[in-house]
Amino acid sequence: MARVNKNGNLSGAIGNLVFVNRDGKTHVRSKPKKVNQSTNTRGAATGFGKNSGHDRILRESITDKIQIRNYRCFSINHRTRLRLTIGESTNQDCTTKMAYLNPQSMVGTVFNNDWQWERVTNFYPEYNLSGQNTMTVHLPQLTIGKQIIFPKNAVQANLNIYAFTINANTQNIQTEILSSLSFSLEKKKDIPAQDWIFDIPQGTFWIMILATISYTSPKNNIAEEHKHAGTYLWAKSINP
Repeated sequence: MARVNKNGNLSGAIGNLVFVNRDGKTHVRSKPKKVNQSTNTRGAATGFGKNSGHDRILRESITDKIQIRNYRCFSINHRTRLRLTIGESTNQDCTTKMAYLNPQSMVGTVFNNDWQWERVTNFYPEYNLSGQNTMTVHLPQLTIGKQIIFPKNAVQANLNIYAFTINANTQNIQTEILSSLSFSLEKKKDIPAQDWIFDIPQGTFWIMILATISYTSPKNNIAEEHKHAGTYLWAKSINP
């Protein structure tokens, strides 16, 4: 709807006419019958919409098996990273389609903007995937205050690490936990270095390793935004 502005000029639209004020003059143009979009623009918009819904299904599949504190930023950050895994895939009949391909873009996803994994941890596992699909993860010694930072008022924490398989290209997305580790962390109590070994089944699409830390206090006086941190530590497409 057009309105008269303080200079006495029309601004806005009446029917199919659009009034635009520029350099003190009023210009009139007609509305286009349709908005022209390039093929890439339409494809990007469609892909974004599909990815948003697909990410929700994938996240729910993961959080059904793994406890992750649902901070508001988690879904946004996760959706953004998942979109980066989309690429062109060629079928056997030589047709191409958009598909979720390389999950490495998920590594480093921030689960909590206010207590980010890279700020509160300082340890880097080593990963070795053998030709027989046996995974060996070497975990270094963990010392509170050096490798893992506690927030104010926290006296204990639980570090959980999960290895799981998932196929983002299926409608019925299932998360299958292959192996997991759990450590109870306390000040002045080190966790010794160790190797974590597990097998990856045939036909696996994505293998992912996810870690979370949850902090506790007897007085329950830890700030809500500092109670949980998490991220994807490692990810790989086994059968692209």
